Amino acid sequence: MALERLDADLWNELIARHDRSVFLALLAMGLSPDRARDLAQRTWLTLMERHREGKLTSLELPGLAIRQAQFLARDEGRQQVRQRELLRGLAGPEGYEDEPRVLARADVRTVERALRACAPAARRIFLAVYEEPTAPHAEVARRLGISLQHLRQTLCDVRRALRTALEDGHD
Repeated sequence: MALERLDADLWNELIARHDRSVFLALLAMGLSPDRARDLAQRTWLTLMERHREGKLTSLELPGLAIRQAQFLARDEGRQQVRQRELLRGLAGPEGYEDEPRVLARADVRTVERALRACAPAARRIFLAVYEEPTAPHAEVARRLGISLQHLRQTLCDVRRALRTALEDGHD
């Protein structure tokens, strides 16, 4: 489909027509239905943003949307692996039983549990900021295809959940 300016009604029609194919492709990758639904929604938001920025010259659906969704799924998987490695590194070497290290490992496990309890989209936002702490929030929000306000509110929510989990763990 050659692209001119697509309005919201046309986007809604395209999404209604092709969203199931994107969702099923993500399920076929082994994602849970909740994660697949979240990534399908992110896929459409990404495509709409790229169209708005003039970065899409054509729109071959559902192929383009499926490829974008698969890319997002693989990227999220890579981020999760990096996060696990980072948290494992923070916990210190196995068998080192110095009391501060033991407490630090317990805190890392508490943070891991609290992060797993967050919505996939919230985890993705938090990890994107956490992996690049010096990156401007506006740049991270643009890259994720979300508003700056949404990024900041989500960060506040996740940080509050982590603080609460850590405080509850020390009672």
